[in-house]
Amino acid sequence: MNRSKIILISASAVFLILVAVAGVLAGKQRAAAEKARKSRDREFKDLEAVFQDDIFPSATNVTVLGENVQRLTETRDALEKSLVAMNVPAPTNVSASVFMQKLQDIVVRKAKAAPLVEGKRSVSPDFAFGFERYVGPSSRMPRDSEVSRLVQQLGIIVQLTDEMYAANVLHINSISREVFEEGGGEEQPSEEEEEESSGGRGRGRGRGRRGPRGGGEGDARGQALLAPIVTDLYEGQHFVLRFNARQDAVIDLLNRIARLRYFTVVTDVRMQKVGPDVRPPVAPNERDEGGRPSRRGAADQTEDVTQDAEAQPVLSELPPAQRLMSGPDVDPPLDVTVELDVFNFAREER
Repeated sequence: MNRSKIILISASAVFLILVAVAGVLAGKQRAAAEKARKSRDREFKDLEAVFQDDIFPSATNVTVLGENVQRLTETRDALEKSLVAMNVPAPTNVSASVFMQKLQDIVVRKAKAAPLVEGKRSVSPDFAFGFERYVGPSSRMPRDSEVSRLVQQLGIIVQLTDEMYAANVLHINSISREVFEEGGGEEQPSEEEEEESSGGRGRGRGRGRRGPRGGGEGDARGQALLAPIVTDLYEGQHFVLRFNARQDAVIDLLNRIARLRYFTVVTDVRMQKVGPDVRPPVAPNERDEGGRPSRRGAADQTEDVTQDAEAQPVLSELPPAQRLMSGPDVDPPLDVTVELDVFNFAREER
């Protein structure tokens, strides 16, 4: 085979390879172009359908949409009316002198009406129900612009006091209200309160949202209050109740607060046991013939407890504040702090 034939064959092979590669590339380009064409045609048809569709929906759809809007409006109006009906009344025609007289009468009446629980009055005779600055020898007159809100707070505190009386709390230590008056002052909380609010003690946990602190109304340690809640549609007033009660009384009080006619939200509950630790059950050898606990002298019982303290079984490894208490014999008094907000709602202007 001469050189010319070899060159011809090689050139033919290279040409065939180039033709095959060009065919493959042309096929890919054609497939991509066909895909783009189909996508373009599909989008064109969708756009054409939009332009050819009716500008307005059908009469049936218009009727259904109108009915839905009407039902939604009626439902919203009914909800708005029900919320406004739970507002705390705020009379605007009460003068400062009339409020002072009314406050004095209510404080005296509520202190006298305090029930006897386990042989003791629920409140002390000089209890001011959170209005210390307006009751007593150092009282002052409120401003006329403050009377309306003070009347609201007085009505709320009267309701809360009645519920605490009905729940048979042992003793009401303090009632703190949101101090909004001019010159209310601020007071820093104690270290114990900082520990409680940060979740270090009790079953409650701090809310984290800190704001202006109350001036210690009804609480010598200056109970920390949350910032006031104010929006265009509603506003809330903050209250703090501190009292001693048994576990059943605390549960009863929380249920009663939930049934108040005002829109009330409990934001925090903290409980700390203040009584002695859980008493272990009486051993069989310490009972008399009738099965009742033996009546020995107090000195003997104290001596036995002291001697056998290490021998008694450990009932729980949890701290006293975190144990589940139930039953009259293992239900010591609890130091309880309840924080709550009472809301007033405004009608939306249309």
